[in-house]
Amino acid sequence: MSQEKIQKQVLKQSGNAESFVQDFFFGQNGIVREGRIGRAHLVFDSRTQGWVGLPHGGIGMGAMVELAGTLDACPAERGLRYPMSLEYRLGGSPARIGDVAMAEVSAGDGHISGRITIGEDPSPYLTAAIRYGIQDPEDHEDVLSRLPKDASALLENWVSLPHYKYCFVCGTERKHPGLNRSFYLLGSSLPDKIIVSPIGLDAGDLHTVCRFQEDGLIHPVVFLALLDETVGWGGFMASGSGGVTVRIRFTFERDIRDGERILIFGRGDRVRGKAPRLLYWGSGGAVAVQDDGRLEPVIAVSGQYLGVPELTEQMKVELRPEDLTRRAFDMAGM
Repeated sequence: MSQEKIQKQVLKQSGNAESFVQDFFFGQNGIVREGRIGRAHLVFDSRTQGWVGLPHGGIGMGAMVELAGTLDACPAERGLRYPMSLEYRLGGSPARIGDVAMAEVSAGDGHISGRITIGEDPSPYLTAAIRYGIQDPEDHEDVLSRLPKDASALLENWVSLPHYKYCFVCGTERKHPGLNRSFYLLGSSLPDKIIVSPIGLDAGDLHTVCRFQEDGLIHPVVFLALLDETVGWGGFMASGSGGVTVRIRFTFERDIRDGERILIFGRGDRVRGKAPRLLYWGSGGAVAVQDDGRLEPVIAVSGQYLGVPELTEQMKVELRPEDLTRRAFDMAGM
């Protein structure tokens, strides 16, 4: 079947779709299960855009989780899936807007593995390893060690960062559903350049983040994509370079419900090399803000990124508004 025919087939939408999230990823009736394997075509169209012309890595990451959830090997009760460890590697065959990919997961011994391939290229664009019931107490301590002691210090002195027009995470002019997130640099009183993005503090979230839910639980794709981009912003502040994700690891301690107040944060940890072989590492997580102001760690993340000079130049041209873009580069020392 040609890519054009596959794309038309996968993109058929229905107002009666059983799952908005599954339909967003794969189109109606897009998943095929064969024993311990699940697969579906994934269309990288304008709905999935991150960098201009490139699909957002969080889309592929979320597709792996969604596919894994359809396997018999996945715990039947959603609550039993947590804690959950997710590890991804990106590279190999590049993906661009307009590509049709094959997403596939398979149940192994104690974990679910996944891969996304583009066309006939056997080198995967993305690989995944998903494990349930994995918990690392050090992740909790690491998340809390990077933040102020109470929520009030997190909710003040934010410096706004620029955004893209059509990005799945931060795009403000999208024709398709997206997250419509804003990013901020915490005040200069903190030793690290910590980037934050809030969820649940704005009524508009009902039409953005909260659309990506199932039975009142926010789908992991929201946090995979948002944390990837937040940590990427932290890496930019440390390196002055835009980049693409090479590998990234998440630990979800529990599910997150519609209506919770969540603060996403990330920072750059270290930088090595120079363009065009610049690498940077970052980490962060998500905390739930309780009624008494207590911060509950719910997700931890760490990742490695490859600096790409062309993407740094794209940021200068495509990010909006221009004054915030200039300020962001100034804060990154560029």
